[in-house]
Amino acid sequence: MTRDASIRATALFIVVVSAVIVIAAGFHRDLDSSFFVKLLFDDAREFAHAGTITSQFMPIGYSGFLGSCLKVGGAAGIPPCQAFLYVGVLFSAFWFLALRGARGALLTIGVLAIILHPVLILNVWRIHDGNLTALLLLGFTATGIAFLRSRSTWSILALGVYSGLLFTVRQNTALLLPLALFLLYQGDPERGKKYASRAAIFLVSAAVSIATVSGAIKGTPFYVGGQGPYNFFAGSNEYTAQYLLSNYSAENSLGNALAARGFSSAQTFSSWLSFPKATYQRLAIEYLTHHPIEYAKLAALKLVTLLRPGYHTVQNFTWNSLEGLKRFSKIVLAAPFFVWVFFVYRTRKRFFEPGNLFVFLVAILYLLPF
Repeated sequence: MTRDASIRATALFIVVVSAVIVIAAGFHRDLDSSFFVKLLFDDAREFAHAGTITSQFMPIGYSGFLGSCLKVGGAAGIPPCQAFLYVGVLFSAFWFLALRGARGALLTIGVLAIILHPVLILNVWRIHDGNLTALLLLGFTATGIAFLRSRSTWSILALGVYSGLLFTVRQNTALLLPLALFLLYQGDPERGKKYASRAAIFLVSAAVSIATVSGAIKGTPFYVGGQGPYNFFAGSNEYTAQYLLSNYSAENSLGNALAARGFSSAQTFSSWLSFPKATYQRLAIEYLTHHPIEYAKLAALKLVTLLRPGYHTVQNFTWNSLEGLKRFSKIVLAAPFFVWVFFVYRTRKRFFEPGNLFVFLVAILYLLPF
């Protein structure tokens, strides 16, 4: 099969899978109640009914999208609406892999790792921002690669738009803004003569994207929710490792970490949500500046936590059991990471080229604040 034929065949396969998921979401409209982020749904419901979100905790990008779906089709309209996010993820992954030069078996493996990822499929029926985040991250990364290929103004505009939209969904993606600016500099063969104008186009398009979403949902041009500092401190304290190892999540480390700093009354989930975000931010930065080596270890542990199939040894463990199914599922969920490692291995001679470093740093900088 020629390279062009492999691209067409993969694109056709994506179209078929997309049609199947969209039709399935149209027929089966019940939401998955076992995985339901109530804070996001409450914000979405308020936006659908009142046209605004008064809560100051969660990011607003996904809730605004979800609220629009609710307003048009009610709760039953959410799965069909989110099916198109899944479709967007597939085509964004295809675009990214094609830009990276993947063809034939490499392209097929890369696309299959995304298409068959169970969480992406299940998120069609869940209240969770995972698919929207994946769509925007892939778009951000693909437009960055597109800029390195074309140096076009359109790719810079798109990079800015994706950056702004990402910030409204996941505020930790603010770390990607300086990376994008560095990419624009690396992509300028004359090192600076066109950089100022390119940086200005990028920053303006990112700012306009943020202001548009924030203005439409919150009535203010710039909004920062409390969840960003909340997650930052949960992932940056001396108890983080303990809870990552035992619970796969560091959120419950907040009780011990706040008590150790004199905030002994903040021991419930509601008190954590209402705790001042500026204090979370300050405490996290203090830990980072005083314990940089420990923070680096935590970053590595967070990556390992994404991949490890089980967090304790079970007596008389067998794969033919519920515990075995959980561990197998964890391995499947981690498959895209191992596919990415395979891609890096296959292109190792060009690893330190700007495009490869950009992809690698996107993954690392997105993960660090959690």
